[in-house]
Amino acid sequence: MMEKEQQPPSSSKPIPSEIIYDILTKLPIKSLMRFRCLSKLCSSYITTPSFAELHALNFPIKTVGLLVTCPARLQTAQHFFSVDFDGGLAVPLLTTPPRFSRYTTRSVNGIILMDFGLYATLCNPSTRQTFNTPFVCSLTSPSVNSTYFCVNSFGFDPVSKKYKVLNSWAIPGRDPEYRIFELGTNSWRPLKGGPNYYPQRESVCVDGFVYFRSWVSTHKNGRTVLIAFDLHEESFRVIEIPAKALARRSESELIVYSGRPAIADHLLLEDATMTIWVLDENDGDYWVQIKVFLPEDYGEEILEEDIDYFVDCIGRNNELLLVPQTLSDSVYVIHYDVVNRSMRRAEIFGLPEDRFSDLSSNTFRVINYEENVMSFT
Repeated sequence: MMEKEQQPPSSSKPIPSEIIYDILTKLPIKSLMRFRCLSKLCSSYITTPSFAELHALNFPIKTVGLLVTCPARLQTAQHFFSVDFDGGLAVPLLTTPPRFSRYTTRSVNGIILMDFGLYATLCNPSTRQTFNTPFVCSLTSPSVNSTYFCVNSFGFDPVSKKYKVLNSWAIPGRDPEYRIFELGTNSWRPLKGGPNYYPQRESVCVDGFVYFRSWVSTHKNGRTVLIAFDLHEESFRVIEIPAKALARRSESELIVYSGRPAIADHLLLEDATMTIWVLDENDGDYWVQIKVFLPEDYGEEILEEDIDYFVDCIGRNNELLLVPQTLSDSVYVIHYDVVNRSMRRAEIFGLPEDRFSDLSSNTFRVINYEENVMSFT
């Protein structure tokens, strides 16, 4: 009778947690999201506050494509899609109820703010997570009936490494109110020294400052100024806007151009020109005017005559992006190289259909898509 061969004792040992943690910081975000769903242990590592900072050392946050956002039917939710720079299929990322936001900020390290006036929703399309700030006041307060000039802006303080939401609330006949919410806390803090103006629903974040335009009075055809809010010092500065610069959001867009705040006129198809005013703060507050002339052959094969476009900047090679203001049967975005004066258009597929009977659901916005593994939990 043959003796049974003895198996050597198993020498396998559990992988030390610090090695698992180190391996995870070296994986791309798509892989991390799979591990987060499959393993509670991995999920606990990935969602720690320090993990996002370590992961960014191996995968620096950068623009990887375009992020398209539009409302659901009857504005009952907000859809987010990722799209390649060169167009193609729009990949669904996230749908956020309960309704469409008043305005959606540009991406700040991959994090986006949806403004609802009395509160804001932070969204990370990469992790498919959202976070609601507390309400800025009680819903029983009489002030909730005067929220037209109640606006939330968003930015990142590179000194403290903190994300902050700025709430600006102006009620005619009263002193304006400003308050700050810091991600990781659970309440708003009041701010003093804010300017006595009326904020527009827009903002950009550049080098630790949040910029937004404000009316100096409730008369919307009147003068506007640019407000610069220092996210670290939590202080305000008022910057005069050139008289020739178009002031209203219906006429122009606050963008980031060459790493600086800028005001871009909406595209004038009549003479095929655009004007961009770029803020230079190196020697005081000085505005540089840039005149952009479209190529002579831009024609209808590039720009559709019956569609209104606004101007954005996508950051890749400092191209300008001409974006339709509403959804249509065929959605095209136009890339314009200012240096070479060349244009190309990219078609986007897979977005919700144009709803002719529901015009409120045809709003369309394109911003940069940056991947960030930061978790709100």
